[in-house]
Amino acid sequence: MKRNKKTASQTHRLSTAQVVLRITRDSMSIAHWLALATLLSIGSAYLAMTAPEILGSLTNQIYDLIDKGVPMDMQVFVGGVIVLAALYLLSALLGSLTTAVMNYSVSNFFTCRLRIRMSRKIEKISVGTVDNTPNGEIISRMTNDVSIMGNSIHDIFGVIINGVIRLIMITVIIFTEDPSMAVAVIVFVPLSLVLSAILATKSEKHFNESRTYSGKLYTLCEEDLTCFDAVKTFSIEDSQNAKYRALAKKYADHTEKGNFVSGLVGPVVGLINNISYVAICIIGAYLVIAGQLDVGVLVAFIMYTKLFSSPLESIANGMSMIQSTVASARRVYDYLDTDEMVEAEPAKSLSVKGAVDFIDVCFSYVENKPLIESFNLHVDAGQKVAIVGPTGGGKTTVVNMLMRFYDPRSGRILVDGKDISKMNRASVREIFGMVLQDTMLFSGSIYDNIAYGKDTATREEVEAAAKWAHIDDFIDSLAEGYDTEINEDSTNISAGQKQLLTIARAYLANRPVLILDEATSNVDTRTELLIQKTMDELMRGRTAFVIAHRLSTIENADVILVVDNGHIVEQGNHAELLKNGGLYAKIYNSQYPEM
Repeated sequence: MKRNKKTASQTHRLSTAQVVLRITRDSMSIAHWLALATLLSIGSAYLAMTAPEILGSLTNQIYDLIDKGVPMDMQVFVGGVIVLAALYLLSALLGSLTTAVMNYSVSNFFTCRLRIRMSRKIEKISVGTVDNTPNGEIISRMTNDVSIMGNSIHDIFGVIINGVIRLIMITVIIFTEDPSMAVAVIVFVPLSLVLSAILATKSEKHFNESRTYSGKLYTLCEEDLTCFDAVKTFSIEDSQNAKYRALAKKYADHTEKGNFVSGLVGPVVGLINNISYVAICIIGAYLVIAGQLDVGVLVAFIMYTKLFSSPLESIANGMSMIQSTVASARRVYDYLDTDEMVEAEPAKSLSVKGAVDFIDVCFSYVENKPLIESFNLHVDAGQKVAIVGPTGGGKTTVVNMLMRFYDPRSGRILVDGKDISKMNRASVREIFGMVLQDTMLFSGSIYDNIAYGKDTATREEVEAAAKWAHIDDFIDSLAEGYDTEINEDSTNISAGQKQLLTIARAYLANRPVLILDEATSNVDTRTELLIQKTMDELMRGRTAFVIAHRLSTIENADVILVVDNGHIVEQGNHAELLKNGGLYAKIYNSQYPEM
């Protein structure tokens, strides 16, 4: 049944202030590392701020020697030069330590933990939510957006926190040196910050669009790789490339516009700082000529002015980075805020016989478009129930509700008289063994893929399951046998072999209720005949739900349900339904007209 695709973020929209608050709250997990980095940054800034004072003193000594003929104390001068070099060297070392601490803490204790939270979130959201969110979109948020958040926290801390510390220290120092000149330095600060804030805000919408198209690009790439054979078969490479180019262009356009607007911050702040720098030079030169200021003090002030511009530019650039970070963080937090499934406490033990009841069950994937209405069914423990009917009639939906992949809109589903909606989903799924028409294998060995059916499985049990499923001869023929690695898309084994492996996995799980969704659809006729008898033996004594398109596979079912438009339109065994001449007879006769 096809459902409309939408992303999880369509249900939430956080404001910029909310996003910043949550980033700050999440950053508290590395608060002690941030405190250490702050102390190191303060030390680095203090040493850097002390250097201009010493440089000014050394300049005065040179000026007095040249202009006034005052002898220079070389021991003092050389000592000053050594101290100046040591200050710059130690400041650089502390700055490098600050960067190292930030890299370690952000990577290990912020980015990593955030990805783990997103991974755990997948366990708690409904199958429907995952179905309705493109895989590439989720991958984009877990990789690209989280990386941007981590990198930005590192950079923002460096440019804003370090910039604020240096700005405060420089302000105190220059006001101590000469208040009148200090005013000329800081008078332009408010203008710089206001312009930076305006430009940063203008860039946010472009970064939001950029992240959206990034998710779409991931989705398209994931689909093209997953459906690679179909792309080649239908020769649609050019059209897919055209789609990719269109998305890439939109992504590039919005990224370029966002970067351009945010990139204006640096030059604008630099221009304002240069105006301040020129003002200091003119005022300082006048005061030196007038004899009201030492040359060394002027040199120190010029150095402080240059140092003053650096943290201002850092703060302005940090404000621009925040907009890019907010765009990524909003997508991450929107995903983390997706509604979770309400879970009951897991049962300590489940002793299930396998009786199943559907009582007035109604279900729809899309609101106001019912698929199943007033569905009622009673299945005794141990019965084999086949479900047949036209495509889209609700066959797979019935078993999806049994497994609690989806919950009914109304009505109840009981197993041994217990309402499964009151049970923990994991406990419900422990009841069922399942083999789907769309086989799913994992990267790893053949042995691992069969053993997924039972955590405690021994080697002998795995091999016995393979033998039962008639896949053991194929496995033994492989060079690595059971240790043969299955590649990412399982393309190194055939479709039939994949299905036999999933059947072996279900056999090994040994669950009391079986669900077989056209479980032999990809198996050749000879192999189907080989395993059909064994599957009948496996189902004996167990409740089994079999979804079938090939009706020859369910002729011996205890009950056959004919489902159409969400209703049971016929019910009985094979002979009875053929005799009735209804929908089942029409389907059967269309498949086997000679019968």
